[in-house]
Amino acid sequence: LSSRVWEAQMWTCEWWPTIKGRCQTGCWSPDGSRLLFTVLGESVIYSLSFSEYRGEMQGQVGGSKTASIVADLSETTFETLLGEERIGGEVHSMVWDPTGERLAVIVRGHPEAPDSQAAVAVFRTRNSPVFELLPCGFLRGERGARPQLIAFHPCFKKGALLSVCWSTGKISHVPFFFVSTHVPYASPSPVAASASGWEQPLFSER
Repeated sequence: LSSRVWEAQMWTCEWWPTIKGRCQTGCWSPDGSRLLFTVLGESVIYSLSFSEYRGEMQGQVGGSKTASIVADLSETTFETLLGEERIGGEVHSMVWDPTGERLAVIVRGHPEAPDSQAAVAVFRTRNSPVFELLPCGFLRGERGARPQLIAFHPCFKKGALLSVCWSTGKISHVPFFFVSTHVPYASPSPVAASASGWEQPLFSER
């Protein structure tokens, strides 16, 4: 398969060869310099970077044209206070908050495993001077509740505010208060439970 990529200044486009499969979901970094996307049936997140052209180069799409895998959300078992938890699987949707510091991803879980639950994976992100992706936890609803839709509030001043719509009809608002640019603090709502994540970045361009 191939994809058509447009630039929004002169509205020209280029055909790019892509990986096998159809795009499931995608989101842009707040500055428009990076696209994260997933492919239907896969559990990995791909990244494409773009540059802004001016002058004679204006009107060109640019970009890396080669997608890099920056995260693998395959099913994994975690030890929690409630025992072993199985989380991971195909990516359903994802959103990037307006500050560029949080990425939320709905992970469907394994449909044939009864103890595999759908969850919202939350990542700490940085796009400059280098791109980094650091898992920082999971959000889950009540027993049997599956996340359906997620969105970040566009004007939350104290950090990032994530809204989650669950299959039960309930909506959770989960604030992430940024104490500083280097030491963020997450405060999950009572409806959502947070599980510990990894300690090392999944991806860094350094």
